[in-house]
Amino acid sequence: MRRLPVENSPNYLDPQVLARLEGLQVRARRIVEGYVTGVHRSPYRGFSIEFAEHREYAPGDDLRYLDWNAFARLQRLFLKLFIEEEDLHVYLVLDGSRSMDFGSPSKFTWATQAAAALSYIALCGGDRVQAYFCAGEDQEVSRLFRGRGGAPELFQWLANRSPGGEMKITAAVRALQAMAPAPGLTFLISDLLTPEWEEALARLAASKGEACVLQVFTREEFAPPARGDLRLIDSETAEDREITMGSSVLRRYTEERDRFLGAVRAACNRYGFSYLFAVSEEPVEDVILKSLRRLQVIK
Repeated sequence: MRRLPVENSPNYLDPQVLARLEGLQVRARRIVEGYVTGVHRSPYRGFSIEFAEHREYAPGDDLRYLDWNAFARLQRLFLKLFIEEEDLHVYLVLDGSRSMDFGSPSKFTWATQAAAALSYIALCGGDRVQAYFCAGEDQEVSRLFRGRGGAPELFQWLANRSPGGEMKITAAVRALQAMAPAPGLTFLISDLLTPEWEEALARLAASKGEACVLQVFTREEFAPPARGDLRLIDSETAEDREITMGSSVLRRYTEERDRFLGAVRAACNRYGFSYLFAVSEEPVEDVILKSLRRLQVIK
């Protein structure tokens, strides 16, 4: 993917990548409920494409769906019922805290590109898409989009967001729970570098619908290259700490990193979420076309 600047540009994705994304579909593993006819299986029985079962005719039923073959055999009137297919609501919760503005490319650039790619797939598939952005105390919500014609406006909405402040990811999940018009599939895109990550996932698990967590680090965060005497500054709180980065400190860092990532993965497994870890240097289309397809979040 050609990485384009986030600022002042809705063109997150190369046209060739967009063409490859058009043939994909966001997949809900469980039966979903929607408002209009779409491509996802619904719990309701109606008169769509896939046959489900028969039921006995009742006065007022549509005579077009009578099974005359069954009548010829049984001398009773039965109606053919089919699986209704409905649209899916896709929600994108985007972490805009200051810690996401780190790396080259930054985690925030990667996250907005991932949000753009996922929203484009959903919009091309006839699903409804809404984005939730959290930066410090501010939570911003896009309008509800449907149809690929809404992609440029949604891309521009994403382009107008910028990171800042401490992470308040739990507040973003609360906003989703309060404002989401229907259950659906939520993509949480964040580094989760906050003490409240467990509370946020627990709250998300209490919502109806499904979730997929995309956790992103920079290469430097995953494997720090620096050695020697260092002064580290927290990008969100501005607190600083002086350390000597030697082999023993690096070993402890690696152990804590693996413990943290393992705890996040375990929580996602416990709640039934899909989980994917990525580094910001990894092209978004590789994550979408390979990793998320392997997880069957995208098909």
